[in-house]
Order: sequence, then structure tokens, then C-alpha cells
Amino acid sequence: MPVTLDAVLARRELDLRVVWADGAARARPWGWVHSSDLVDPTPFLSPGDALLTTGTQWANDDDIAPWVARLAAAGVPAVGFGTEVIRDGTPDALAEACTAHGIALLEVPYRTPFIAVARTVADLETEERFARVRWTLETQRAIAVAALRPTGLTAVVAELARRIGADAGIVDPIGSVLGSTPPAAVLDEALGMLTAGRRAARTLDDWNLQTVGAATALTGVLAIGPGSVHDDAERAVITSVVALAGLAGIADRDAHAASAADTAARLAALRSAVQAALVASEPSPAVVAEPLDPSDPAALVQPLLEHDAATGDDLVGTLGTWLRCDAVAEAAALRLGIHRHTVRACGALPSCSIVTSTRFRRGPRCGRRCTPSVGRESLARLTAPAGVVKLADTQDLGSCAFGRESSSLSFRTERRGTLSALVLSTDGAAQ
Repeated sequence: MPVTLDAVLARRELDLRVVWADGAARARPWGWVHSSDLVDPTPFLSPGDALLTTGTQWANDDDIAPWVARLAAAGVPAVGFGTEVIRDGTPDALAEACTAHGIALLEVPYRTPFIAVARTVADLETEERFARVRWTLETQRAIAVAALRPTGLTAVVAELARRIGADAGIVDPIGSVLGSTPPAAVLDEALGMLTAGRRAARTLDDWNLQTVGAATALTGVLAIGPGSVHDDAERAVITSVVALAGLAGIADRDAHAASAADTAARLAALRSAVQAALVASEPSPAVVAEPLDPSDPAALVQPLLEHDAATGDDLVGTLGTWLRCDAVAEAAALRLGIHRHTVRACGALPSCSIVTSTRFRRGPRCGRRCTPSVGRESLARLTAPAGVVKLADTQDLGSCAFGRESSSLSFRTERRGTLSALVLSTDGAAQ
């Protein structure tokens, strides 16, 4: 907080006495303290500078009112009159003029040198600056710790609001708010800043808005409500939060891109393995069971080759059709020439199953179709269980993401005349 009259009066060793000061005068900040007996000291003063004088510049009391008026115009918050130098007490004309212009008036005793008052104000200013620097460091440390919590950016915004004593929230491009929701007009302004696609900072209805993210890829707007100090210390903390939020947005984009690339690579490996299996199976229906490295894509289709060789089905071909249709069951059923309900049916698994330990997450909203995200454990192991497997509706694989952490993909052959269909399960629970 800035130095005020009350902070100076708290230093009892100065023995200052208040002649006049109302609430507004007590709250005015002091930037510095000067001493002068010039008739017009205002050219050497800055707004917020208090002035100490002994009154030698006044020929009589009629000179006091114009002198105080000039100080008021210069933004002087307080006047200290040194007694027992020229006059024993404070002139009544000085008290009346200061009261009329709202300038605090102090009486400085003879035993208190003016330099002591100036040094006190300087010390208070230094203490305040140090306190704000310490507050900045502690707040930035607390925000960094909050960023490590499971809630991440939510915890960061909450910690920021607690530290600055004001509402805080991050508005994303679709209008969702993380933290405190600003008024409708402020929210609309934030969305307009994101639509403009330029880094900017604005103030509206005492709310301060700051864009988050790079100029070419804005991820949100940080909104700070009224009630905060808005000094250099607070601005440094807000800058840190903006940087953290921007990095969080970049990390999310990188994670999504990496996930999409990983999914594409794994599907490409499976397609290659199926294609190789189709080519390898043409010369002879016999399949030689040889130990394969689980990381080898060919190992993914080995159980299918064994099943086809033993039953005469075309499970590998059906899997290839499903993959060429981008894992969309309806399209695969149409290309195979079977009814879509056949693909969705439940039944027995006579000989083999592929379990992929696939992880799914909810894809972006785009009507009814969403994109499944394949995790790191995808396409990692093979089993050939026997028994009856409950097969779920396979339509969801191509059209909607699953709302759970892990699932299994199971394949079986279903005969319809001379056709074979590959039916996919995401349940994986044997019954």
C-alpha cells in the first residue's frame, strides 16, 4: 500500500500533531516530502509530494491563502508547518486555507528536523516496495504449486483470485469460463477479443481483460474483476498466470496432435499387417504357427490366420474391409454385403479373439460422429480365448467415443450363406 498520513503519524518518535485532516486527506498517498520556504515552490513539486515549511516566505497572513491554492493545484496532499522557528504555533489562516482546499495540515515541533520526516517517508516507501516484491515472489510460488495439482489451471485461477482479492476467470473461445464468470458485457468483449485474433489488453466496467496464448493461436482471455490493486507487483503475477495458461493451451494442442499421430501410426501398422497377411495367405491355406514378437505387426493377425486356415473363413479379409472403412461398422457391412444388424449382433466366439487393451476418450463434438483416441497400450497383445463372449454394439467404434478408460476389441466369424462377417466387440467380458 502507498505511504499515507496515518502511516507517518504512526511513527511516534516524530511527535507530529494533526491540525486538520478529514478521511479523504488521510487516504491520499504521499510520494515524497520536500521542504521549502519559496513563495511559489510548485515548479519543483510533483503530484503526491508533501511540503514542509517554516513560513518565512509570507509577509503577512494574506499571502497564505494564495500560497495554499497553488499547492492544491500542484497536487500536494499535506503541509507540515515547523513551529518555534518564525512562529510559536500554526497560523489560523494556514489552517483555514488547508481546510478549504482539502490539504492535510500537520504541526512539526522544533525538536523534529524536517530531514527526519523526509527519511521516515523514504523508509516507509522502501518497506512497502520490499513487501510488494516479497508478495510477488510468494504469490508466484503459490501459483506454481497450484499448477501441479490435479485440477491444474482451475487451481491456478482460484489461487490468483484468492491472492489478489478479486474475481478471476479464463474465458475460452466457445464462451465457457474457468473460475468466476464476468458480467455479460465483459464476457461478450472477451469473446470479441478472441474473434479478432490479436493479442490485446482492455478494461471494461472495472474488469481487466488480457488475451492468453500466441497471437496466431489465442486460447482464452484472463478476466480480473474489480477490487485488485493493479500495481506493478500484481501485474507481474498476472503476467505469470497468462504465461502458464498459454503453456497449458500449447500442451493440450501438442497432446492432441501426438495422440492423433499415434492413432494414425497404429492403424497404419495394422493395415500393413492385414495386407501382408492377405498376400501371405494366398499361396496356401495352411498357417504355420511360429513364435512372433508381440511388437511385430504381423503378430496382430496371426490368430486370425490360424482361424481362417482351420475353418475356411475369411476373417483376415473381413478385418481388412473394416479397416479400409475407417473402423465404421455400417460401411464395412455395406461393403461385405450383409445387413448392418448382423454386424451388431451377439454370438459365440468359436476359436479366437484379439484383445487390444485400447483406451478411448471423448472426441470433439460434431453431431453424432466423434473420433476415438487410441492409447499407448493399443494393439499390444494377442489372446485366443474360448467360450462365449458378450458382443456389444460395434457402431460406436466408428461414430462415438466410449465413456470409459479401457476396453477390449473381440472378433468372431458369422456365416450368412457363403459370406463371412467380422463382428467387433468392445465389452470383452466372457460369459
